[in-house]
Amino acid sequence: MEQPESIQPLKDSRILTRLWDWIDITVIIVLFLVLYLIVSVAAFFLSGAQIDFVTGEFSSEGDPFLLLVYSLIGTLIASLVPYFLMNLIRKKYTLADLGFTPLTNGWGWTSVWLGIAAAVIRMGIGAGLLELFPALAEGAEDLSEMFAFDVTWQAIVVGLLATFVVPLYEEIFFRGVIHNGLANRLGMWGAIIISSALFGLFHGFPIQIITAFLLGLVLGWLYEKTDSLWAPTICHVVNNGLAMGLSVLSMVFGWEV
Repeated sequence: MEQPESIQPLKDSRILTRLWDWIDITVIIVLFLVLYLIVSVAAFFLSGAQIDFVTGEFSSEGDPFLLLVYSLIGTLIASLVPYFLMNLIRKKYTLADLGFTPLTNGWGWTSVWLGIAAAVIRMGIGAGLLELFPALAEGAEDLSEMFAFDVTWQAIVVGLLATFVVPLYEEIFFRGVIHNGLANRLGMWGAIIISSALFGLFHGFPIQIITAFLLGLVLGWLYEKTDSLWAPTICHVVNNGLAMGLSVLSMVFGWEV
């Protein structure tokens, strides 16, 4: 597929088809932020939470399971709608153009092993940083409580969503759109670093910002190296799957992880 004339990829952009220009990615990011705010508020109220708008106090905090499920589904919508809307009004790119092309030369298994290695290294670095800088733990307990359920099947449902759904829409958004668009002007490593930084910031909590940034570097490199979104998606799925699997097992057997 021919690239738009307005896009002049840098020499180090490797073999990926560069799809987005600055206008495209700016519009997509703004649409995402607006939709993300809307779906977050919607998830809050759909979960049963209520607030007194006069006093600003919560009258009901809602069901934490429903809040998390609605939040994950809402974020999926907020991530994908801007991409499909942009395709509708500006650029007609297929999922194959975006990078959903077959993997070759054993990159599938390489992505699996990198996912395992990334999960182990992230947990090790995270534990070490928390030991050295306790302030980075801010929000970590809240995150753990979000995934702590009294009923095992709820933990499994959330674990499956976090393992298979979250990596798919995050890779489309952060690698397929943001990384791809940034690479047109900043080259491969500029795109990898900045998209990884945005990926880290998206995770919100201090320790997760750092570890997600490190994971993003691996995912961006895989995207460039393989010319396929399947490689970072597989790596991301394995990474999240290990983390969520440990979370579910710790709940079932009472482990402390």
